[in-house]
Amino acid sequence: MIEHSSPNVQVIDLAQGLWIWRLDHPRWAEGLDWQERVTSVCVDVGEERWLLDPLMPPDNAFDLWDRFTDRPPTAVAVLLPDHMRPTWADRETWSVDAVVQRYGCEAFGPNTFDPDMGEADTEVHHIIPGQQLPGGLVPLDDPRGWHETPMWIPEHRTLVFGDTLTERAGVLRIWASPTHEEAAVPALRSLLELPFERVIVSHGEPVHSRDAFEQALQHPPWPASSLHLAAWRGDLDQVKNLVKRGADLMARAESVPGTPLDWARKASLSDAGQPSHDDVISYLEARSAQAR
Repeated sequence: MIEHSSPNVQVIDLAQGLWIWRLDHPRWAEGLDWQERVTSVCVDVGEERWLLDPLMPPDNAFDLWDRFTDRPPTAVAVLLPDHMRPTWADRETWSVDAVVQRYGCEAFGPNTFDPDMGEADTEVHHIIPGQQLPGGLVPLDDPRGWHETPMWIPEHRTLVFGDTLTERAGVLRIWASPTHEEAAVPALRSLLELPFERVIVSHGEPVHSRDAFEQALQHPPWPASSLHLAAWRGDLDQVKNLVKRGADLMARAESVPGTPLDWARKASLSDAGQPSHDDVISYLEARSAQAR
């Protein structure tokens, strides 16, 4: 693995025709549940050069810009709504727009974007899971139900994820979702049928092995259980369903401390508070008392 450095950006070669760059996100702030330094991917497949979830760097990142001069991108993709990233130089311009304007390439993205962030100015072709993209890239189904399309790159035996997986304390983890056990884990386990050797994630240490992926399926989700998330959302039906299936009422979250009941109480006092939280709190209090 060859590493190069230039101001504020790190470029790492993973294989011939596959490399990543890492850069501090200009909109990161203390308290966010993701690391300040994020990863973008460049992959060459046949005549195509793809950029995945790009965060375009400052003008003085000469190593990176020279690579694009030598071989301009032909396509750019945003893998999930939250990864509409601004450029470093102009934080009001989306990186996907900057890439298209500069290189005239095609843009691809999810079927929906975060309304608080806005959409790209350029035309974005919707990514359809299972449909082969130029160069042979294959977008996969969303494992967690949050409009993400992980990318399978057969030529490089590589999986690229947006937020489905993250690295914490040196360990690859599945990011939590309300349907972690019944949807996310089975969907990810099915990917073991693919002959991938490498996994790239956006947040934390970026490159992981197939073994690390398999181990992630055995770890609890980061940073909290599905029951925590359902309690926070005030989803009484999901809370009851998870408890009936044996969810741990006393499980403690790893980022914001507390049990699912604690999370429901915090949500009821926050902007997220809804009348349904009172029912969730009452239910979890009763079940927790029975469990003692």
